[in-house]
Amino acid sequence: MDKQLKERQLSVCPVAWQAHLTPNLIAIQTDSQRISFVELHHRVTSIGQQLIKLSIKPKDRVACIATNSLPLIFLQLACLRHGFIFCPINAKFKENEIEQRLSVLKTSFVWHQEQTQNKLTLDFQKSLPETLLKQPINVDSFAIEKLNVVSIIFTSGSSGLPKAVMHHFSNHYYSALGSQTVIPLTTEDKNLLSLPIYHISGYATVMRTLLAGATLQFFDQKMSTKLLLEIKTTHLSLVCSQLIQLLEDPNFNADSLTIKHLLLGGSTFPSKTLQQTQVRGFTYHLSYGSTEMASQIATSTNNELLTLLPYREIKIVDKEILLAGKTRFVGYFQHKQIESDQYFASSDLGKMSGKIIKIIGRKDRQFISGGENIQPEEIEKTLLTFAGLSQAYVLPINDVRYGQRPVAFIKWTEEDQSTQLDAFIKNKLITFKQPIHYFTLPSQEGIKPNQQKLTEIANKRLKGKR
Repeated sequence: MDKQLKERQLSVCPVAWQAHLTPNLIAIQTDSQRISFVELHHRVTSIGQQLIKLSIKPKDRVACIATNSLPLIFLQLACLRHGFIFCPINAKFKENEIEQRLSVLKTSFVWHQEQTQNKLTLDFQKSLPETLLKQPINVDSFAIEKLNVVSIIFTSGSSGLPKAVMHHFSNHYYSALGSQTVIPLTTEDKNLLSLPIYHISGYATVMRTLLAGATLQFFDQKMSTKLLLEIKTTHLSLVCSQLIQLLEDPNFNADSLTIKHLLLGGSTFPSKTLQQTQVRGFTYHLSYGSTEMASQIATSTNNELLTLLPYREIKIVDKEILLAGKTRFVGYFQHKQIESDQYFASSDLGKMSGKIIKIIGRKDRQFISGGENIQPEEIEKTLLTFAGLSQAYVLPINDVRYGQRPVAFIKWTEEDQSTQLDAFIKNKLITFKQPIHYFTLPSQEGIKPNQQKLTEIANKRLKGKR
C-alpha cells in the first residue's frame, strides 16, 4: 500500500471507505443476516445520530457492558466514526468487577446489554430513510482526528488490577496493516469473530476484517467443525482451549475446511498441540501480543519462531522487553500520556536475535522459593510435554520454610493423572521447581487464567494442610 493511500485511509471512517469502494460486498454475516458494507454504513450512521441526540460529544467515554453481539459491533463502529471513546466491559463479570471498571471510566454514558432500562436507550433496528441509500457516500466525513483516543480497552487484570489502555485510530490501523504482511485478508475472505470484543484480540479482529474489506462472521452457535464448514470461514483466531477442543474432532482438518490461517495467542500452546495442528494440514501463526500494542507484536508461521511485525519496535534491557512504534498505546486512562517515540516497559521477559523474539515469561509472575528465582512459564512448558494434560498454569503459594512454593492448575485430557505427572517431572525439573500440589484448572471467563482467583482457590483448599 502506497504512502498516499495510507494517509487517506487514516483520515476516513473505515466503514464509509468500504461502503464507497465495495458497497454490495458482505461486511457482516450472522446466523440470520448478511449485512452489506452500504447497509452497515447506514446502520452505523443511525446509531451515531442516536448517540449525538443523547448529548454525547467527541472524546466522551461510552461504556458498553456486553458480550459479543451485533449491537456491540455497531456501537464500536459508531464510536470510531464520531470520535466517542468506546469502552467495552465483559457482561459476564461479577457486579463488583464491572463497578471497578466503571469507577475508573467515570462516565454517565453506560449501555448495558442485559438491562432493559438503560442509561443509553438505543434502537438497533432503526433504519435510515430509503432515499438516503441512493445518495453518494462521502468518505471524507470522518469526524475524528487520527490522533484522538477512540477506545479504552482494559487489560485482563489476571495478576493485578486491570489497566485502562487508550488507543487512537492509527494504533488500530497500523496493527491491522502489520498483521496483513503475515496473515493476508482480502475481500473474498471470511474472518470469524471468535474472541471477545472487550479484549484487544476481539476488537482487533473487527478492525482487521473491515479495513481489509473482508466479511466479519459472528454466530451465536457454539464453534464447531460443522459450523466452520457451513459458513466457509477462511480466518480464525483461537486461544489454546478453543484449538484443543476443535482438534478433538477428527473431522477438523484443512482438507475438508476452507480455513487459510489460524492465529493462535493468549497463552502457551503445547508443542504436541501445534504438531497435531500442522499434521491436520493447517497453516498456524503463534502470536505474542499485548493490549498496549493494539494486539499482535510478533507472529510465527508453522513454527515457534516469533518474528517482529512491521510498525512495531522492540529493545531488551535487563531481559525486559521494551516496546514502541506506530501501534503503541497513547497511555493509561487518568495517567500521563506517553510521548510518541517513547518505549514502555512491558513486564515481559525475553531474548532477541535479529527480528526473532523468544519470550521467557512475565516479570510480574516471577517469585522466589528458598532464595531461588522461579519463572512459572518454564515449569508450565515442562508440564505441557506430559501427554495427559492440555493446559497448565503455575503460581506461588506462601510457605513458612521456603517463602513461596509452586503449585499447578491442570486441565487433564481425561482423568486426573497427578501421580503419573509427579513421577514424569522428577528428572525434568530441579526439586524446588516441582509443584507441590496439583489442582484441576476451572473453566475461565476471560482469555487468560485469573491468577488472583486461582490463588484464592489454592489457599482455600490447602488451608490447614501446610
